[in-house]
Amino acid sequence: MNIQEQIRDLLKPAGKQVISFVEEDIDILSTHIEDDEQIISATTGSKKLTYFLFLLTTKRLLTLEKDKKGKTFVSYDVNAISNLVVNRKIFAVEVDFTYLKNEIKLKLTNDNATKPFANELENIFGIPEKTIPKKKEKEPKAIKLNMNILNGKEQLKDRGFSYVLRQTKHGYVDILIDNKEPETFKLVRWERVENIQKSALDIAGWTVIGSKFGNAGAIAGAMGANIGKDKSVATLFLKRENGEKIPLVIKCDKKDLEKLSLLIVAEEEETTQAAPPSTTSSIPTDELIKLKELMDAGILTQEEFDAKKKQLLGI
Repeated sequence: MNIQEQIRDLLKPAGKQVISFVEEDIDILSTHIEDDEQIISATTGSKKLTYFLFLLTTKRLLTLEKDKKGKTFVSYDVNAISNLVVNRKIFAVEVDFTYLKNEIKLKLTNDNATKPFANELENIFGIPEKTIPKKKEKEPKAIKLNMNILNGKEQLKDRGFSYVLRQTKHGYVDILIDNKEPETFKLVRWERVENIQKSALDIAGWTVIGSKFGNAGAIAGAMGANIGKDKSVATLFLKRENGEKIPLVIKCDKKDLEKLSLLIVAEEEETTQAAPPSTTSSIPTDELIKLKELMDAGILTQEEFDAKKKQLLGI
């Protein structure tokens, strides 16, 4: 079987009519096949009602391009082809690749001859892995809450009449005071306060050096004096960029609680690493003093104080 017959045999799946359209191409390209070169596959492509022959050999990808002077021989060395991608579409198969820093696009006829041709290209150059684009994290819809702060105003950078909390970014909230430039805090968590005594203990445990929040007795006293008939209260646990912890106690109604439930807290959880065991026993004096203050203020009963004391002392 000579080269022309071999090419026609590879084009048989496309049909006799298609072969008749590229008889001239078969004669031209067959003269360019070298002695040490074998034809792997053949197919056709069309442009402006003109058919072109494409040959894939062990060394090259061959075709003809039409210009004013006629058809020009085009050869792509297989070793110089990179980034080849086959795009199978309904009416055509597009082959894109880089050749000597030039971007090349070939459009093949989508027929039964092109299917094995495209498969051979992918066998030689491989199928590029499809990168799955990362889904962009949706930013929350702006949540705005007019705050009635019961305790913690002194920790904010300004004092005013209007306090507005706003969240437009996951894990962070802005606090605007009298519509001035907002201050941004990390939202560690928030909790609805149902038990004033329990909340006072929790908040007292969340104080750090430099905090002006006050002791648990003062917190509970302020809350008790300001709550009135509506006992819906929430505590916002915030952090400044420098790590300073800012707990705010705010008065809430039903709508406020609904807005708080939409807030998205920071992903990093607050963790407390356990201190390494000490060879000498130590008594948690500070904690016991705080508990005593709470009991003296009437916030804790004697029974609650004794139970907490035993827990601290490990009795």
